[in-house]
Amino acid sequence: MLEKESQQIQHLLLIEDNQGKRTLKLEGATYSIGRDSTNSIVLHSKLVSRQHAILLRISIPETASYLFRLIDGNLQGNRSTNGVTVNGQRCFSHDLKHGDAIVFGLDVKVRYYANFNGSVALLAADEAGEISGSLSNSREPFQTVVAPNIKVENSIESALIRLASFPELLSNPIIEITLEGTITYLNPAAIAQFPGLREAQLQHPILAGLLLKVHSSKEKFFVREVEFGEQVFEQSIHYIAESDLIRSYVVDITKRKQIEAALQQAHDELEIRVAQRTAELSKVNEQLRHEIVERQRVEKALRESEERLQAILDNSPALIYVKDIQGRYILVNQWYETLLSITAKEVRGKTDYDLFPKEMAEIYRANDRSVLEAKAALEWEEVIPHARGLHTYLSIKFPLHDAAGFAYAICAIATDITKRKRAEEDIRKALEKEKELSELKSRFVTMASHEFRTPLATILSSTDILERYRYKLTEEKKLDHLQRIQLTVKHMTGLLNDVLLIGKAEAGKLEFQPKHLELVQFCRDLVAEIQLTANNHIIAFCTQAQFTNTYLDEKLLRHILCNLLSNAIKYSPSGGTVHFDLVCQQGKAIFRIRDEGIGIPAADQAQLFNSFHRASNVGTISGTGLGLAIVKKFVDLHGGQIAVESEVGVGTTFTVTFFD
Repeated sequence: MLEKESQQIQHLLLIEDNQGKRTLKLEGATYSIGRDSTNSIVLHSKLVSRQHAILLRISIPETASYLFRLIDGNLQGNRSTNGVTVNGQRCFSHDLKHGDAIVFGLDVKVRYYANFNGSVALLAADEAGEISGSLSNSREPFQTVVAPNIKVENSIESALIRLASFPELLSNPIIEITLEGTITYLNPAAIAQFPGLREAQLQHPILAGLLLKVHSSKEKFFVREVEFGEQVFEQSIHYIAESDLIRSYVVDITKRKQIEAALQQAHDELEIRVAQRTAELSKVNEQLRHEIVERQRVEKALRESEERLQAILDNSPALIYVKDIQGRYILVNQWYETLLSITAKEVRGKTDYDLFPKEMAEIYRANDRSVLEAKAALEWEEVIPHARGLHTYLSIKFPLHDAAGFAYAICAIATDITKRKRAEEDIRKALEKEKELSELKSRFVTMASHEFRTPLATILSSTDILERYRYKLTEEKKLDHLQRIQLTVKHMTGLLNDVLLIGKAEAGKLEFQPKHLELVQFCRDLVAEIQLTANNHIIAFCTQAQFTNTYLDEKLLRHILCNLLSNAIKYSPSGGTVHFDLVCQQGKAIFRIRDEGIGIPAADQAQLFNSFHRASNVGTISGTGLGLAIVKKFVDLHGGQIAVESEVGVGTTFTVTFFD
């Protein structure tokens, strides 16, 4: 005979791994064992596999007791890396017995105990070793749990077969009975959900009437609903003829039934509201029918009015059209059709977005909205594209009102003013050109009066001295005056040449004759030539050249560099250094000239390359304001670039870049 079921077996594991010792009480469930944190039992050792083993719960028939089978590997049947050892023997499957010594992955030690001592509590890790001795001496509980005439191994095997179909961890109850009504299997969920099921047997509501239903039915499968207290369960019943067993799957559908009831109530209420709404819609439909009839009458009157108006519009030389307040064209006159090469039928019903580019359509639509908001006629200049290109129209737009005073459309009358606008533009350009020429003339006169007055005064003074005192002057003094006259004439000749050059550049008559130049030698010769006359300054030439031969106009390049170097010397203090760098790399020839002179104010830098413009801080330093304008023209002829960086009192850097 079996002992009293109230005397329950306790299953304990004493675990010793890398985190110390601990005691684990096993509940009535199947466990996964391994290193991964998702396992039911986590072992802390790198020698243990992520999913190392399964501890399978096996129910003992006719009792509430169970035992455990240890299986090496995971749920997919893959064995662990370092295996499982029980009592010193490596094994794949083993039914645990009281006192078994288990080793997982070579270094995690576990001992299994089963006893009836309900007073043994879980212990802390450092206390686990103290109870191993007393537990190992306790009696084997399965010696008394299993009756002499029951074969435990066969029961375990049958439990395993059931496990294949009924997972022990399934959250819904599973019940199995014989055709006589004997309960052969309850999964943990069934035991937890229906704790009195084994005692009540067929009297329990979940089994009541089940055998009669199975015996009277020709089907091997059917579903029924069972009420148990305040809960409602759906019971799927399967008759397994091969084993004469009835297998029942139970699902709690209480919430579902409550939701169904709520849905039914909502459905009934909705039916009532639908009926009410149907009556309301019938009334609305009748009103809508009357409104449609009225609208048709208005549309007919509008069409008749449009036909009368069309005859008038088609004889107008202006561009005339009408749109509704949504921007759809209602009518256009014949002149509109002619200019835009489109028929009135093709235009009707379309918007400006269908006929014109988006940018133009948005402008037209904005103007239409302004008319509707102002409730009055407004005037705009609008650009309209047609077969002869873009034309400018003076458009007068005004709203059209119905009898009630509401705007229903917009009418526009547009007159082509393209010729007038072109004439205005020509006059504006002519005035700007005239103003520019006047300013240029004023600058030239100012420059000429300043730059020519001093040289002419010098020439006049020297000739007067030579004329009055030629007999009293020594030959050396006469020669000095003659040289002054020659230098002054050369200076004036240079000024006139600059004026002629800028004139040629403006007229596009400059000669451009590029040829191959050896830049490094060219620059060295140029520096040596300028240094001869620049006694009070030093020109420091530096070069970094990946290539030295390029294709440039030698004459124009000489003028560019001479002008920039001369300016650097002229606007630098005596004894200063002018830095001249040549960099030839990546297909570019870069000339950089840097001085430490007076600098150029930021306000003047934007106009630096305009003819006759001079910086505001040059003082009495002579100059025409043409040099940099000529340099810019010469650089542009080469397709190059010129840039300036300057700070007043610090100096100026000009950078000229030519592309190979």
